[in-house]
Amino acid sequence: MCAANVCRSPLAEFLLHRRLSGLAGFDGVVVESAGVSARAGSEICERVRRVERGDGFAAFAGAHRSRPVSLEIVEGASLILTASTAERSAIAALAPAARSRTFTLREAAALATVPGFADEADVEADGVLDRFATIIHGRRGFAPTSRKPTGLRRFGRRTTPADPFDIADGHLQGSAAHDRTIAQVGAVVDALTAALPAATPRDAA
Repeated sequence: MCAANVCRSPLAEFLLHRRLSGLAGFDGVVVESAGVSARAGSEICERVRRVERGDGFAAFAGAHRSRPVSLEIVEGASLILTASTAERSAIAALAPAARSRTFTLREAAALATVPGFADEADVEADGVLDRFATIIHGRRGFAPTSRKPTGLRRFGRRTTPADPFDIADGHLQGSAAHDRTIAQVGAVVDALTAALPAATPRDAA
């Protein structure tokens, strides 16, 4: 999930689908995206279309159309990953019961690498993503942030610090910021999918 469903979330959707299709036990997982403030029917942003060169992305980008998040989408998801804490909060407001399975991408990647607890072996869940969501929810509060949040200086004053678990929306912030956002999505998806097998052992799924 992101805001408009034209940049961060469709890119994450494509990359997660590609990475998970190569992981044993995750190859049948369905990955979809939406936006908390999206208008239906918008095409993927041109910057992402130009920068991402992965196999199959051109066809994916050509077919993608934005869609707004709905209660039905949230209730049908085993795991909800958002670009930032703003979208995480929007999901929690829409469906409070989904809070325990809603994380930012950075947050999920960080929690997946936290050393497991003994009682995680007893976690029972319907599917591999349900199990993963339950496990990392139990680790909340134990993940170190990747960096201290820092604000930007504007007219001699420092703006509100960014949350270290956010992937900022660089869509309207110029080409350099936009490219950083695109790169961050790819790096965080790589980190998350690399940690998935250890965080969700096959014999326990």
